[in-house]
Order: sequence, then C-alpha cells, then structure tokens
Amino acid sequence: MASIGKTASGYRVQFYVDGKKTARNFKTRSEAKIFAAKLEMKPREKGSSITFKTLLEEYRDTVTANKRGWREESIRINRLLKYPMAQKKLSELTTQDLQAFIDMRLNEKSGATGSNISPATVVREFNHVTAVLHYAVRQGLIDKSPSLGVKLPKKPEHRERVATEEELDALLAASGWDAVSPPKNLTQLTILAFLFSCRTGMRAGEILNLENSWIEGSVIHLPKEATKTLTKRDVALMSGARRLLDLAISASMNKGEKIFGQLNSANRDAIWRKVRDRAGLSAIKDSSGNVIKEGLNFHDGRATFATWAASPNPKTGAPRLDVLALARQTGHRDLKMLQKYYRETAQEIARRLDDELA
Repeated sequence: MASIGKTASGYRVQFYVDGKKTARNFKTRSEAKIFAAKLEMKPREKGSSITFKTLLEEYRDTVTANKRGWREESIRINRLLKYPMAQKKLSELTTQDLQAFIDMRLNEKSGATGSNISPATVVREFNHVTAVLHYAVRQGLIDKSPSLGVKLPKKPEHRERVATEEELDALLAASGWDAVSPPKNLTQLTILAFLFSCRTGMRAGEILNLENSWIEGSVIHLPKEATKTLTKRDVALMSGARRLLDLAISASMNKGEKIFGQLNSANRDAIWRKVRDRAGLSAIKDSSGNVIKEGLNFHDGRATFATWAASPNPKTGAPRLDVLALARQTGHRDLKMLQKYYRETAQEIARRLDDELA
C-alpha cells in the first residue's frame, strides 16, 4: 500500500516494486495522491488508464535509479518521452507505434555529427523501450509486449579502425602536447587517456575512474565495481603505459584520489571529438555521403591495443600475447567479442605473407 509524506520540496509517495521499497517525489499533494491512487488500481485497470509516458517515468525513477548505468539510461528514457508513442495509453500501444518511432529516429539528425542517427544508436535506445515493456508485463499491466514483431535496423558491420603511429602524432600536435611532460590542461589529459587505452586495452570508464590505490607496481587491480562486466581483473602495464600513468599522476590539475580527476564521460567525449576533428581524423565520405574511411573513436584505443598485442613480435614471430592472456588483459569473457577487436589491416597481412615467402 502506498503512503504519502511531506518533504522539504513537496510530497513523497513510498511504495513497493518487486518486493523492494521505493519512493517517488512530487511537487504537489494532488500529483502525489493521483499517483498513489493509480498504484492501488488493479493491474489491468492501470494499464488502460496510464500513458506509456507515465510508465517510462515510473521505470526511470524506480528501476533505472538503482542501476550502475542509471545516468545514461535516464538520459535515453527522458529522450523517449517526447515521441508520439509516449502519449498512447499503455494498453493501446501497438507494434506499429513502436515501428513508427524507429523510423522517425533513423531519419533524425545527430546534434554532434549532423548526420542521421546511426542504426546502432537506435537499437540501443529501443533496448530501453523493450526493457520498460517487459517490466509492464511482469507487473501484469499488459499481457504481452508490443515490441514483439518490431523490425529493428540492421546492425552495422563491426569497426575496422585502429590508430596508427602517424595518427597518434597528429593527435599530439592537435592537443599541443609533447607526450613527455605532464599534461597542462584537460585537452592534453584526454589525449593521454587515449594513448593509455592504446597501451593497455582499458575502457574509457575504467581509465577515468582509475585511483592511485588500485596501482601496484606494473599492475592495476581493477575492482569489479569499476568494470563493465562487474568482474574484477588485473591489467598489466608495459613500461610505456606506466610512464603515461606517472605523467597523469604528476599533472597539477588532478585533485583527490582519482588520477584523471576532472575528466568525466561528458567532457572527455566533447574534448575528444574536438581534437580528433582538428587532427583531421574524422570520417572521410565520398560525394554521395558513403563513409570511405571511418573516423577515429576514443574506443578504438582498445582495439589498437588488442591488434598490436595479438600481432607477431618481430623478434620471435609469435604473438605478443596469446588469446587467453589478451582476454584477461582486456576483460573479454566472450572470445567471439574479442575477435572484433583484432583489426589488422589487409596491407599488414600482405606484408607478413611476403615476409614468409622471402
């Protein structure tokens, strides 16, 4: 049973979701009473009286709020609220409404790139729609999810991009950093973080959350809470990576325990795009808009490391790291996924074949 209480900024409704006590805040007592009344309805009654918008907000405030990735998911759900499907009654929401949303998103322009929203982005957004509708089924609000039968856009082919030494030099020039002295600003610190990813295979989030206490000599002990897979792992540091880490630690801009201090996912992404474009490493397109060469993404640093580590050592001819060692370093539990990060170019493979025949 829901209860309503007064707060400093309004009113709070406390109730249970899947056996867990949760709460939702409202500015007025009237809004709180309406919400509490809907909670008391039988599931089918509620499903025919509330809009999909209300359900999205409820899911955001009660389920998403308890997730590790709550911030990103909340942003995506807030974006979903503005589309026509959000105004439909939950019991009246159809597969056609959801398909119309997908088609609409595919024809919208990205504020960051000016190009159409990518199919991969639309699929990620629709995954949230599916999760909310499955939540509605579990709550008994609807019998089945209207997301069944929706035709999703074709998944794009996996990327083939790695950073070359020439491109790394271009990034250094564009950031005004010599890669020898400590970074003097967030722009230089962002490029250091990318180089560090190229030397370790670590994810952006793992790097930005890196703390001094995690470092022991040439090893970083990542706690499970810091990894995408919620599995702790140790990351080995080659000498070049350790040197970059020391530069980041000695940077005067860093405050507190986190080594990359003032960088977060938002400003890191904005700075990266600006420097990447200044370095001439954005996507190259032909006159018809076809991508001839992919732009360099921050996440490609991870693939750059994996490709280098799996390639033959010139001295021994054997891979620098075998598959299992590489998987341990990058945190991949699925070797098929790891395969997507090995991106040796056809030119390099041809050179190696010629070396074998010589």
